[in-house]
Order: sequence, then C-alpha cells, then structure tokens
Amino acid sequence: MRHATGEASKLTKRRPLTGATLKKWVRLLLSYVAMIAIVIIMVSPIAWLMLSAFKGEAEIVAYPPTFWPREWKLVGFHRLFAETSYLTWFKNTLVVATATTVLAVWISAMGAYVLTRSRARFVQGFSRLILYAYIIPAILLVIPIYRIVSALQISSSHAGLIVVYIAVLLPYGLWTLRSYFAGIPHEIEESAMIDGATRFQAFYKVVLPQAFPGLIATAVFCFNVAWGEVLFATVLLSSNRRMTLTPGIAALYGSGDQGQSLVLAAAALATVPVVVLWLLLQRYLVAGWGTGAVKG
Repeated sequence: MRHATGEASKLTKRRPLTGATLKKWVRLLLSYVAMIAIVIIMVSPIAWLMLSAFKGEAEIVAYPPTFWPREWKLVGFHRLFAETSYLTWFKNTLVVATATTVLAVWISAMGAYVLTRSRARFVQGFSRLILYAYIIPAILLVIPIYRIVSALQISSSHAGLIVVYIAVLLPYGLWTLRSYFAGIPHEIEESAMIDGATRFQAFYKVVLPQAFPGLIATAVFCFNVAWGEVLFATVLLSSNRRMTLTPGIAALYGSGDQGQSLVLAAAALATVPVVVLWLLLQRYLVAGWGTGAVKG
C-alpha cells in the first residue's frame, strides 16, 4: 500500500512537459539522426566495396546495380591469388607501413618532446615552420625527392620508400605529439630525475605513458598513409617484386582486361588491415589518460 502511495506521489510531482523541454528532446533527436546519417554515408562506400567483391562479373556491370549480391562468388579472389603477385604486394606493403609507422612515431615523439621542453628562442618559430611543410603539394616534391633518393642509391627499394614516408609524416607527428607533451606537467619528469632517473629515462618511462593516446592516434594515421600512398610508391618502385599494394591495384585497373571482380577483390582485401587496426586501437584513443607515470 505504501509502495503504491509513493508511486502516485511521484507521478503527481512529475513536472509537466514544457516548450523548453520539448525543444531539448527535439534537438537531441535531430542530433542522433544527423550522426546516424553521417555514419551511413561514410560506411556505405566500404560496404559497397566489400559486397561487390563477392559478385560475379555480370552482376557487377548489371543495371540497375544491386547492393546485396544475388549469388555469392569467389571468382575475383581466386583469380587474384592465381594470376597476380598480390601476396607479394601485400607483404611489401605490410613491411613498409609497419617500419614507417614505428620509426615515424618514435622520431616524432623524441622531436616533439624536445620542442616542448627546450627553452631556446627559435623553438616556437621552428615548430610553426614544421606545419608549413604541408602547404607544398606532394606532386611538386616528386622530382626533387626522386633525385635525392637516386643520389643516395636507395631508389627502387623499400628502404628509400620508408625514408620518404618518414620525411612526409614527420611534420604531422611532431605537431600532433607536441600538443600532448605540452599538456604534461614538467614536475612529473623532474620528480623522476630527482629520484635518479636520467632525462631519457624520464622521457621513456614517465612522459611517453602519459601521451599514449597521442602515440596511438599518430600511429594509426601514419600506418593509414603509408598503407594507401600511391604517388611516391609508383615513382620510386619499378620492380614488380618490390611493388606495394596501391601501385599494384592501379596497374590491375589500368590494364583494362583484368575484369572488375578481380580489382574489387584486391581493393577489398587491401582495406581489411586498416579497418582491423582501427578496431583494435580505437579504444585506446579515449582511455589511458594519466596511466603509467603517477600511481599510488
């Protein structure tokens, strides 16, 4: 009886729906609708690519097009592994992208740490100058970079491509990690050095764990760029044995007689590693703040 009386009193005390409350709920509903629409727009091309890779050649070119395959087929995948050097391209891309990501993030982390901890007057101007590097279009750098790489005798090699990718990605890595390191209090590493740690030990064991989300974000970006870059890979790598995925897929598409199913299968498989990497690491972008340096 008391429970029923309490529920009745809660109902009588509930505030009536006002115009302001109604506007709040409408704005919330519209925001959710907008976010769902944006997600659908962004995911639809990837879903179309993945599903089209399992279609037959006739269904791919049929009009009107079908989103869901009428009949699931693996003809494109069979031809891809039997008629092309796709596995070699995949292995080369994985090596280049992984090495580029590890080296670019490590060099960017050390450079960004110096930019935020150095007291030299020119450091602030130099950090802004780094960002201006992205003003120059990549197409204008192809010939100078090719001549430099050729002079160093590392052209048509994965080492030369990795060096170029690191040079291209360093401005982004330095600028991104600079903002993370700038937000970390100096007192944390100073306390570590008072306890006997060297400057490098304070950087490696104290500062880096604090900037872990920034390291993950930079690594995902670097891997994505190195995995899908086509301009420098096409210019610098001429051997089919050393070719990476994007020039290889472009060559398949440019030949004209390979068929759409083979090209779609190649593109679908090339998308998988980036998607898997994002699914594995995205939770670290919103977690890990304040871990690793100060506990207990």
